[in-house]
Amino acid sequence: MITLPRIISARFRIAITVKLRIILTAMRKSVQLLNATSGACLLCGNMDRKPRHPSFASLCTACFDQIPWITRIECQVCGRPEYCPDCSRRSDAAFIWNRSAVRYNALIREWLALYKYRGHEALAPLLGEMLLAAYHGLIKTLNHQHPLPLQSQHPIDAIIPVPVSSERLAEREFNQAERLGAYLAEHTLIPLHNVLERTRHSGKQSYKTRGARLRDTHNLFTANPALTGSMLSSLDQPHIRLIVVDDIYTTGSTANACAAALADEIKRQQPAALVELFVLTLARS
Repeated sequence: MITLPRIISARFRIAITVKLRIILTAMRKSVQLLNATSGACLLCGNMDRKPRHPSFASLCTACFDQIPWITRIECQVCGRPEYCPDCSRRSDAAFIWNRSAVRYNALIREWLALYKYRGHEALAPLLGEMLLAAYHGLIKTLNHQHPLPLQSQHPIDAIIPVPVSSERLAEREFNQAERLGAYLAEHTLIPLHNVLERTRHSGKQSYKTRGARLRDTHNLFTANPALTGSMLSSLDQPHIRLIVVDDIYTTGSTANACAAALADEIKRQQPAALVELFVLTLARS
């Protein structure tokens, strides 16, 4: 007869075994990244790699083929590749649309965790190239649906990263949205302006329901008046197009709160300005 203590003990051993496997997998990935050379795949360490795409030369074909690219968009507002219940019941979007590079699946979750929480900065160019691909898709759609006058030099005037709280910045020592935005700025020659600020620490949004996210992001962001004024002075034009950059788009509450804060401050300083706000994210959950 199997007693209750034996059952509990067996379950405990199984749980410990599963956790050890997860830890060992993460450690193996970490070693591969730390020991990666110019001839090895950044993710799997394959020394016999054959890059599939020149912009992703750090990946072997097998790893590149695992990237869950978003190739078809169902929801024109948030860029989701299937029906979106969030956008269908929202009537106050502060941005025109979001575009994301990839689906937020288990693979992308692992890559972002390695980058954000374990300090694997070697992943930064890879994630930046993925975001850059989404940017090119956004611009293609933008030029088709909302073409600018011929005298305009750039379809986008500035890149605005979503800020993190001081607590999160101290924990990670960097803002992943700012890093992504900086990569995009460097490769598009569009200026980056850190004009947004958080008014408080809100905790991790990934653990919250849609309703909780909406409540937590209410008045969560503000646009610094002096920095916004400096940005507007450098642009010096009546028609302004901005991109808000973040790593993950879930319900859109963070993106919408950032866009609303930007729009409010710009309208306060330049009431006659025509402002168009877009959102660019690495992954769509």
